[in-house]
Amino acid sequence: VSADDEISLHEDDEDLSKALQTVQEQTENAHILALQSVLTSKKSVSETPQAMDDFFCNFLVRLGMSRTLDCFQTEWYELIERGVLTVEAAGLVPDVYTRNQQLEAENLSLKKDLENYKHSVNKKEEALLKMQRERDFHRMHHNRVVQEKNRLISDMKRLKAHYASYEPVLKQLSEKYQHSLTQKMLTTLERDKAMGQ
Repeated sequence: VSADDEISLHEDDEDLSKALQTVQEQTENAHILALQSVLTSKKSVSETPQAMDDFFCNFLVRLGMSRTLDCFQTEWYELIERGVLTVEAAGLVPDVYTRNQQLEAENLSLKKDLENYKHSVNKKEEALLKMQRERDFHRMHHNRVVQEKNRLISDMKRLKAHYASYEPVLKQLSEKYQHSLTQKMLTTLERDKAMGQ
């Protein structure tokens, strides 16, 4: 144990077993730190190359070829067990294939998003057309009401003009009526006077 070590032994603990335990703890701590640096490295898990058998299995599962998958796994593990083939000899899937799968998955996701957007746009277009039809209906109704109002106003003006043309005649007739009424009264008074005499 070095003298400048962080975890130094106390002076009363100068036992060999304690010293070995301390050294073992230090190596375990160093190993844990090394694993943490590997886990927190910039390369993500998805960027690590995929094993060839995993690639084929995932491909067959994605296509729904379960019987072919069973046959492939049976033959693959049989060859590995016989020693004809090793996992290292099969190698890893080139990054291009993995990248193509990622791009294909992204493409499918974008197509699904596009379909969702098209669906929402179609709904919005239908709502817009419905609102435009309602607007046109209300506009037509409003125009009809305005036309009826204008027609009624013109009818009222015509009737007022017509009534205004009858007003002098009515005035003249009421004057004649008043005059004839006074004549009648005068005649009845003269007749009563004549009768009285």
